[in-house]
Amino acid sequence: RSGKVVMVTGGCGSIGSELGRQILPVGPRQLIVMDIYENNMYALQQEIIMAKRQGKIGRQVEVICLIGSVRDRDRLDHILGKYHPDVLFHAAAHKHVPLVEDSPKEAVKNNVFGTYYTLMAGIENRVGKFILISTDKAVNPTNVMGATKRMCELVVQSMRNNGVTKSGAVRFGNV
Repeated sequence: RSGKVVMVTGGCGSIGSELGRQILPVGPRQLIVMDIYENNMYALQQEIIMAKRQGKIGRQVEVICLIGSVRDRDRLDHILGKYHPDVLFHAAAHKHVPLVEDSPKEAVKNNVFGTYYTLMAGIENRVGKFILISTDKAVNPTNVMGATKRMCELVVQSMRNNGVTKSGAVRFGNV
């Protein structure tokens, strides 16, 4: 909603960057974009600067681009403690099925533990809403990526009655 602080992890990925593009016209006070990939972050930052110059984004909206990993709990705590987002969209994930099949431990560390760390940091820093971006592949998973995303959903479900942060998940599907 207008005037809120919104954060997107994985904010330079395909879904995360589109979320940011859809959030900006609503007029948040701040949009915090966090991603581990510097090159994609720089490209997104330049896109936002150009959109502001062209008047496509209101100049009053502050967009803060931060490099960081959802695997790094200290970094998450620092960012959430500094910016106090009202809403956190968690889109950071390893999502390419063939790559994840070849590196399943990395998928577990990034997807499952990254979700857990992000949600716990959100709760401890009193984030109002946490939305996990999941996948249709989490339904009766047949691959590592789907299984890790299903585990992420279960993490979010297990913490939904924490008394601080409202949490939920949304599944995106390939069309």
